[in-house]
Amino acid sequence: MTVDLETLRGMPLFADLDEPAMFSLSGAAEQSYPRGATIVRANEPARSVFIVREGGVKEAQITPEGKEVILALHGPGDLFGELAQFHGNQVSATCTTLLPTKVLVVPREDWERMITQHPQLSRGLTAQLARRLDDSWRLVRMLSRYTTEARLKSALLLLAERWGQPREEGIEIALDLTHRTLADLAGASREKVTRAIGVLQQKGLLKVIKRRLVVPSLDRLLSE
Repeated sequence: MTVDLETLRGMPLFADLDEPAMFSLSGAAEQSYPRGATIVRANEPARSVFIVREGGVKEAQITPEGKEVILALHGPGDLFGELAQFHGNQVSATCTTLLPTKVLVVPREDWERMITQHPQLSRGLTAQLARRLDDSWRLVRMLSRYTTEARLKSALLLLAERWGQPREEGIEIALDLTHRTLADLAGASREKVTRAIGVLQQKGLLKVIKRRLVVPSLDRLLSE
């Protein structure tokens, strides 16, 4: 298929490209996934690179004890699967959708040819890697916090920045998150996260409206 720049407008990865840039991606395809679907699994051969068009994706690994550890979160415009060359050309983490999601699946051969033909993409790739590194440090700092409540607050800030939608009640996190997913992100048990959600609700720092999390004030969540 041929992908016009217009269809990718607004994605930071392609912000530095000159018009009318077009990519001949003979094997690329846009695929839709329901919430909770696995796109690729850890240790599979890395045959494609993925660009999130709509929705959200988490990258996670399972510890020897069977616990899921979330390594990264991806929203619209984000790239994943491009680092497989550093992992023996194998997928390094299992990638699962957080909500109904559309991704552009680009075969690795097409992706490498596109990078060669459009060296301007390197700036977008550098920006993506810098953001991912920043997210990784934030996750590390979050897991170093002592209480589950503090970890949950850090997780909510990260989620609100990535998927927050302004509402009359505050900033709504546009994900249908289970307590299990929040627990995996915060590095805590589901029971502790459920209690921490109750505490934040009592303090007025969090609302749950039709299964969606709403943060009345990011400033209060950050400071209290």
